[in-house]
Amino acid sequence: MTIQNEYETTYVARPDLTDEQMTRITTKIEQVLTTGGGTLLVTEDWGKRKLAYLISKHLRGHYIYVNYCGPSPIVLEIERNLRLEDQLLRFLTVKLEDDVVPEERRTVAEERRKMRIERMAALKAEEEAEARYRAEAEEEDAEGSVEDAE
Repeated sequence: MTIQNEYETTYVARPDLTDEQMTRITTKIEQVLTTGGGTLLVTEDWGKRKLAYLISKHLRGHYIYVNYCGPSPIVLEIERNLRLEDQLLRFLTVKLEDDVVPEERRTVAEERRKMRIERMAALKAEEEAEARYRAEAEEEDAEGSVEDAE
């Protein structure tokens, strides 16, 4: 049995790609992973987000996160395929663990995924509450201005 390591790869695609194009890229990466002897743990579509800086004249990018286990040569093959995709702006692969058992890592990855979903839901609720508060404050200011004008 070969040594399996755990990796995560995040790639950023152009924001104007269709869902069909994004699915094609993700499917291609997953196929490379499985044919290379890897095990897919988690794939997440993080959606379109603002980039920290301008990349190829784009201010936004479509983020995809892939968590997987596999032998070390699989990373080279996945990154080679990502370089061939001219619709991608950037990608980054990080080695998380050495010599892991994929079945055990699958449960850990699912737990991390659930925690991430909960954290994102909490942040979204916080942002919505703040937006409501600001809207109410602006409304009160506008009413105060009307009363002062009279």
